[in-house]
Amino acid sequence: MAATAWVLLGCAPSGSAPSGSDASPDRPAASDTDDPDRAGGTFAAVGDSITDADSRNFAAGEIGPASWAACVVDAGFVFAGGWAEWGATTARMADAAAEVDADTLVVLAGTNDVAFGIPFAETSANLERIVDAVGIDDVVVSSIPPIDAFPQGPVEFNEQLAEFADERGWRFVDAAAGLRTSDGTFRSGLSFDGLHPSEDGARVLGEAIADELVAG
Repeated sequence: MAATAWVLLGCAPSGSAPSGSDASPDRPAASDTDDPDRAGGTFAAVGDSITDADSRNFAAGEIGPASWAACVVDAGFVFAGGWAEWGATTARMADAAAEVDADTLVVLAGTNDVAFGIPFAETSANLERIVDAVGIDDVVVSSIPPIDAFPQGPVEFNEQLAEFADERGWRFVDAAAGLRTSDGTFRSGLSFDGLHPSEDGARVLGEAIADELVAG
């Protein structure tokens, strides 16, 4: 229970986000569909603090550099919309998700469900609600990153998530694989608090997700 309490504190919005917590003013608009350099297709995203990170306004495409989505945009994909909020469970995401017109939906969700001890049966039902609400057929579901205070939680969750995604015909990508050590904790330098990826860690997630979108 002590580990879970620590996780919950870490999942609340705070001023302890990584340096450069404002979205870079030099970053092109993530939703700029007229940019000829962005030929990778469009994506929507739903998630929690791992996705929102230091974004000024994630839903509006003002994505911060500590979000994996920024890396996907840099890889040539256009962000079409979505929803992400610090501390969000999959139930909260399902309640907030709305229809988006995009080629692919990327969902990175479940860290807070693990923290709250929410049964996977509830999580899986919420994931289905998210996908139904957004209304995109091509769905990519990512593994969740480590939780240093409770390493076994994400390991077990990701195993169930991979199986569930396969059953639903969704694409599962273990984007967090490059973040993990053999004992299920973060690799050195890839998290600033043992829960949230650093900018380098977000890049690991984003590159893996972008690769999956390219593989399509």
